Amino acid sequence: MLNRLRQFFHFLTKTNPNIEQEVDDVIAALGGLDNILQSGACATRLRMHLNDTGRVDSEALKQLGAFGVVRLDKQNVQVIFGLKANSYSQLIEQKLQQLK
Repeated sequence: MLNRLRQFFHFLTKTNPNIEQEVDDVIAALGGLDNILQSGACATRLRMHLNDTGRVDSEALKQLGAFGVVRLDKQNVQVIFGLKANSYSQLIEQKLQQLK
């Protein structure tokens, strides 16, 4: 299963060679990697558990293609990216795992 997931991500990055830069820009707009506790996604939303949603730059996220930003509370935000949400979430999780 993990191998198939890696193959899928490899396919995604080949079809969108800019996805790494896009994810880095999204991370910066979310307040940096140190602000991110956990990343998840549903079909169209990037679901982020953060240290502080006050560090989120909603305008920057919209400039990066987000259709909207929903702050649920002081630690949870959802960013509506459409079909990119799942790919973004998985790449963010990979970056978080590399820090451990």
